[in-house]
Amino acid sequence: MSTRKAPDGPFPYPTTSEWAEHLYEAITNTCAAEGFAPVPRQAVFEALAPALGQGEAKRVTERRRDGRVLRATAYHVEQRGTDEALLLLNVALHGAATLPWANNDRTRSEWLHPSPDNLVRMEELVDQQRAVAEWTMARERAKGAQRALAPTAPRAEKDAAVAAVKNAEDELARAQRELRVREQALGGRRPLPVVRAVVEDGMPAAALTTEEVRAEVAVEVQRYAVEVLQQRARLRSYDLVESLVQEGQRESTVVVLQRTPVVGRDGSRRFIWRGRQVTGNNRGDARLQVHGLVAHQLLTGVPQYLLRLEGEEENRRLVLLGLGEILRRISILLNAEYADPDRDPEGCAERALRTAQVPARVVVGARTPKRLEESLRQLNVHDHLRGQLNYGDMDRSLGLWSTLVKAYQAKGVLGELLAKEVAQSRVRAGDLDEDAIADALVGARALDELAVLLPPGDEMSPLTLRDVAVRCATVMVFPPVPPRPENLAPRAHMRTGRYWPVVRMALQEASWAQSSTARTERRTDVWAAVVAQHFAHRGNPLAARGLFTARDVKHGAQPDARSLASLLTACRQGDAEAWEVLVRRHLVPGLINAPKPFVTAGQGSEKSADRKGVRRTPANAVQALVNAYTAPPEGVTRELLIAFAEAVLRAPESAGGADLVPGTFWAPDEHGKPREGVLADKEWFDTAFPKVASSRKRKTVEPLVDDSADEGEESGTSAVELEEEIPEDALTRMTRLRSDLTSVVDSSKDSVATAAEQLRALLAHIEDAVQAREEAGAQKAHADARILYAEELGEIKKQGVEIAQLLDAAALAVMSL
Repeated sequence: MSTRKAPDGPFPYPTTSEWAEHLYEAITNTCAAEGFAPVPRQAVFEALAPALGQGEAKRVTERRRDGRVLRATAYHVEQRGTDEALLLLNVALHGAATLPWANNDRTRSEWLHPSPDNLVRMEELVDQQRAVAEWTMARERAKGAQRALAPTAPRAEKDAAVAAVKNAEDELARAQRELRVREQALGGRRPLPVVRAVVEDGMPAAALTTEEVRAEVAVEVQRYAVEVLQQRARLRSYDLVESLVQEGQRESTVVVLQRTPVVGRDGSRRFIWRGRQVTGNNRGDARLQVHGLVAHQLLTGVPQYLLRLEGEEENRRLVLLGLGEILRRISILLNAEYADPDRDPEGCAERALRTAQVPARVVVGARTPKRLEESLRQLNVHDHLRGQLNYGDMDRSLGLWSTLVKAYQAKGVLGELLAKEVAQSRVRAGDLDEDAIADALVGARALDELAVLLPPGDEMSPLTLRDVAVRCATVMVFPPVPPRPENLAPRAHMRTGRYWPVVRMALQEASWAQSSTARTERRTDVWAAVVAQHFAHRGNPLAARGLFTARDVKHGAQPDARSLASLLTACRQGDAEAWEVLVRRHLVPGLINAPKPFVTAGQGSEKSADRKGVRRTPANAVQALVNAYTAPPEGVTRELLIAFAEAVLRAPESAGGADLVPGTFWAPDEHGKPREGVLADKEWFDTAFPKVASSRKRKTVEPLVDDSADEGEESGTSAVELEEEIPEDALTRMTRLRSDLTSVVDSSKDSVATAAEQLRALLAHIEDAVQAREEAGAQKAHADARILYAEELGEIKKQGVEIAQLLDAAALAVMSL
């Protein structure tokens, strides 16, 4: 380490330990006066103070008779008066002092739930990455040794060198193949790190901590977080790095101090404290790029040769761990470069000048530290949902889901809804840990928290936990609404219960009386995004379009009380209703989010030559599978259906086999046995369950009566047909017909699309017959037969003309609706 005096310049040096102590005292005293829990002392000394420039700690504190406190102008309280209030310190931080936050909701769709299975797969992936790196180095050493051989070396030595290179290349190729398998097992994603409030002396503090992991796992998590963040950054219409170089960072971002406990290769344990960018994630990463750093190196250690000072010997085995030492060296090197009158105008010092220090609001106090992560997540969600930042469709849906879960909590009805509708009143709402369940639903904890909601007969496993999570999402996005009272006047206030207004508020929808396709599709998109997070392989969210209707939005999608085991048993015994419930509520997520999806969106992008299966709507594919139970196509048996259902349910955890990707399986035969060599994919599915002529026929299900429903929350007209003996007034009939119009239009559109597909098949059949006759040199068919065919085709054409006339009339009439 150099003993020379650090050069002066615009890049700040870390705060001294004396002023770090003063700063911690000021934070503690101010938090006590305001009623907040402060950050831990270690967080201030190892993450906050090193990131402050000299003099910054003095600027934000003042001394009073009873000790040091923060200046009134140096801090502010976010969400004052609520349990989620935060005390934020307004300071200027070193431009390279903070890291992107992996829990950023803008990239939430790129992370998996932190289930035990996914964490094990993550460990295996990291081990395989290390194996690939070792064999890559072994190959380079072998090639170097081969190049170093003298031309006069014995033939045996040359052959040995060639064999060593060949062996290294073969082992590297094998390791890379195994790495691809590990990647596929995680669907190319990573499990989201679980963060909780730090606990000191039995009391939670205003800082976060992750679970203890190996250092290599921490590096991979940080590397992946930056990778997906940079993918989102490509959506910007400008280069953020160059923007910071030219203009600097003008807006203040929120930073939380977070601890990462890691275990080294030698078994040693240490705590790594760093500031994490809750907002401004992309700016945090861009600043590190400007300063010539990589995020995961700043987390676990920067190689000394990258920050070697003048007069210091290079040591390739030395790693700099402390944030203060890393930032001190960065500032020394950049200040020395900046002081050179002949410095490169495109050099690092010149480019990093405007981000030498950046404004930030650091969390130093929390009213309820246990909910710190949730408070920060909601702050991040709000910035993306209500701000001007680019937001992917799936990430936006997950942001809305997070807002919806929080809204249920704020109204105090989350436990009540899940206990009543999912657990079927087997547990009391007061016995549920709402905070833990809410975290599990948004992916901040493992799904084990939902075990209390499992139906009788379902043992806790990844399959059953995922299924109960889907049940929760369904009932929360499509909550039940009590039926319209018989004696309620047509224009009187309609009771919508305790849950529907929560969804309306969170998703900012119109009143209950108004029914629209846009609202149905929006809720379906949220449901599809949430469900996709429970699968390693995500399907297209548009594949869920049409699986829920306006009726599900207005009256709710009520879950079946039976467990998966009970439903499967009922299906084996011939219960067609149980089969429909199993398909629509339990199989659909797996059909959409399989490695080889069975149900796709049916969009134009699937028109390419390598598209598998036929082009069909998602609703048609699901309806075909439902119909196969009562009207099975040729070759389909009940044993095949049950075997297929069981395979889809357990597929995400399936390890695969020879020539099989994890999560895929062989198609079952008529006896329910796997058919080796026949992959169950969309092509097989569409062949086994061909398109049906009509779409789903929905049964009218009366919503359950809710005695605790709130009155007077919404106004609207009836959409449910009254008893036959009571005359139906015109207003009620109008409302009923309007509400049914969407499903009627969808059914007609699907039927016409099916007819058009059949006509294309007819034309192709005729053209193939003509071509075969010409190739065979045969005579044309008898004239009478040809005339008969032409007459029949003419009749079909007349029906087509009639269809066109009816559609014109319908289009004209709908303008008066």
